[in-house]
Amino acid sequence: MTNLIDPVVKDYLLHNSRWRSALGKRVLLSIVLVVAVLAYLDLYRSGRIFAAWIWVPYAIAGSTIGYFLIAFLDRERRVRFFHVLTIASVFFLTAPAAAVFNDVSPFPKQTVGFVEEGLKILPVLLLAIYIPNLIRTRKDGIVYGALAGMGFNIIEMGIYIADLIHKSPVLDVLAEQSTRLGLWGLSEHVVWSAFVGMGIGFAAESTQRGWRKWKRFVLFFLIAAVMHSAFDSGLLAVGLIVVAKIQSVLQGVPLDFNRPSAGQVFTPLLDGMRYGSYLYNLVLIVILIVQIRRSFRLENRLQAAELSTEEPSVVTEEELKKVMGEGLFSKRKYKNFPRAIGAKMVLYQNLLAMQKHAATQFGLPVDEVKPVGRLRQAIESLRISHQ
Repeated sequence: MTNLIDPVVKDYLLHNSRWRSALGKRVLLSIVLVVAVLAYLDLYRSGRIFAAWIWVPYAIAGSTIGYFLIAFLDRERRVRFFHVLTIASVFFLTAPAAAVFNDVSPFPKQTVGFVEEGLKILPVLLLAIYIPNLIRTRKDGIVYGALAGMGFNIIEMGIYIADLIHKSPVLDVLAEQSTRLGLWGLSEHVVWSAFVGMGIGFAAESTQRGWRKWKRFVLFFLIAAVMHSAFDSGLLAVGLIVVAKIQSVLQGVPLDFNRPSAGQVFTPLLDGMRYGSYLYNLVLIVILIVQIRRSFRLENRLQAAELSTEEPSVVTEEELKKVMGEGLFSKRKYKNFPRAIGAKMVLYQNLLAMQKHAATQFGLPVDEVKPVGRLRQAIESLRISHQ
């Protein structure tokens, strides 16, 4: 991580991190080891993972737009290393581990939601615990939860294609399994994990301890798990039928719920499979959109308040006006600096504001928090060297 992340950003992220303690490292590595063994027992030992890898690039390509939309939400304090780490952790470890529990469960359709939602969100939970400065708001939790869901969806899709590709024509398999992408890769897995991740984000915002801090995370997990299990148990038909009926009317063809025959790659049934999950999860999607908007407004007010007390060498009056004028889709740019330098200065200022806010929340003297001084110095250095 040291060589992949800006050292100033790394110093900010690892402030008060449990990763810096020997006990913290042992606990984390033990968790990773257990999950890795489970992953090996299911996919790697069976060899299914090697067949799935052939089709993973196809799933990744179908998820590219979705990833950039998720990353757009994280643009104020984005660290792409952890985007990749989250997706990879689910892809290589927790998703295969979930398959072990699904295989041995006596009631797999009833337990699938609890198993998969629990293991999908595990890397995000560990990030929130070990690198608390990475996930500070509900929007951060939503972003990293969504990335975890995307990692799960990519490997699951690769596995299903690999399992079916020799049983049916290639185009038919791809058409049917591509419905798992939803719209641009923003599948039901992304929605459920984003919802659970929002609970982690609420916990990160809270100054409470114990159950009071984590109760919304537990509640959101239970809601997503139950909805996931119900979806796999047959309730997916709710949205599927509605979308398929609308599509059949628009196409002027009868609604046929039989499996599409060879060569039928555009049918109301396949459209229902692709988009029906959005109707099923409509309430969760609306909640996520509302909370993303609220979180952006909260962060904007926070940044304006914290940066308004800084010296002009850190934030000029003109820059502060740009901070106050930011909106959901309009983020500030400093055109008097080279693009990369201006973007880095915005990032450092945003991190500084969040670090000061966190220090105030927990009653710490702001000027004694090491990343605060480091970020101020970094901003001043950029300003002096590029004036």
